[in-house]
Amino acid sequence: MRRIMPADYAWENDWYEIYTVTFVHGPDERETLRRFGVADANIHVVDDDEVGERTAVNEGCCDMVLVTRAGDWIIAFEYDGWAGTRPATLRELTRDGGEAVSVMRHDYAASHDFQHAADGRIRTAFRPQTPQERWGSHPDALNEDLRELGLEPEPADEFQYLSGSVPAALALASRITGVLFTPALLDGSLLGGVITDPPPNDPPRGDPLARHALRACNRKLAEAIDLASPDLQRRAAVAEARRQCELAGVADQPVLAAALAAAERGETGPIGRDSPLAEFIRGYESELTGHPIDEATGEWMTGPSALPHASTAERRNIFSFDNKTGMPACPSCRWHHRPGEAEREAIRPRWQAAMSVRHTLSPDARGAAYGTHFPLVYGGQPLADRDHATAVATTLRAASA
Repeated sequence: MRRIMPADYAWENDWYEIYTVTFVHGPDERETLRRFGVADANIHVVDDDEVGERTAVNEGCCDMVLVTRAGDWIIAFEYDGWAGTRPATLRELTRDGGEAVSVMRHDYAASHDFQHAADGRIRTAFRPQTPQERWGSHPDALNEDLRELGLEPEPADEFQYLSGSVPAALALASRITGVLFTPALLDGSLLGGVITDPPPNDPPRGDPLARHALRACNRKLAEAIDLASPDLQRRAAVAEARRQCELAGVADQPVLAAALAAAERGETGPIGRDSPLAEFIRGYESELTGHPIDEATGEWMTGPSALPHASTAERRNIFSFDNKTGMPACPSCRWHHRPGEAEREAIRPRWQAAMSVRHTLSPDARGAAYGTHFPLVYGGQPLADRDHATAVATTLRAASA
């Protein structure tokens, strides 16, 4: 087979914004579904309408996996899902001598994923946008292909960030498997089912933030945060979130101001789905994604404007949120439209600032600092500022000395 290049996946740039494709060698179609966690009794032929309905039920995510065969490999595909990236799933798929390669695209989380596993272990894994940060039992095994595909594993710039890198990750998967994935493989009704009994996670080991993307993008800032005391980490997180709110023009928003005040008082903990902050963030996510707010529940939902698999019956008028007040606005008299890039660029700083506010409420002060400072170092993001990241690292080191 000729050596696959990113150009062979150029069509992917205008395709789905969230999906996972997993190439599986060893188990057959039904066994692959069982190892994902689909009950044998629930394995059936699935059509597009059922996928759309399941995505709507799960508020934009999907817990369904579909399978098809391509030569000696099984292709497992998830619309708006990512079970194939779980180490526990890959362990199950590859036990007893199997092999699997998974590639996830997730534009809204701004973090994609590549993992190659064999015989129950992750061999090589990395985020396609930062291939210099790899892990697994053989992290350097694919370096030659990585270089040839434009995923430089040892860049001169330690802060390398590669946008549009998913086609290269798919090309790498094709080189390992010998299978060229195409949308045509998903045509028609495929065998599939809902994941109801996923493989249990492995017991946590080591540092839970060891693979945080902040460490890949700016290790010096991560290490400065690590050296700080929990009190300093929390104060730094709150200060950074407040700075981002000022830059985004939402510093006076009551919901965000109240959340920051709570973080300063040490009133941290899980953010309930019905909390004012969670509802406020969903308003921004509705504007970013084109998923409308359900006027009956106030929850944002997937609609046909956002997903081609959504049922036409889901098209409806919506409630919008006034993101200055956090209060519901009048029902829209038009169908919610899919936002253009200019609209998204206008919303992203506000959404990012609100997410940083949410991070300040993490029970773990170090995790809060990682979360709030990550937008500074993540390439191409609206609030990215490497000079400020350097200044923060210097300040934290001086205060921790």
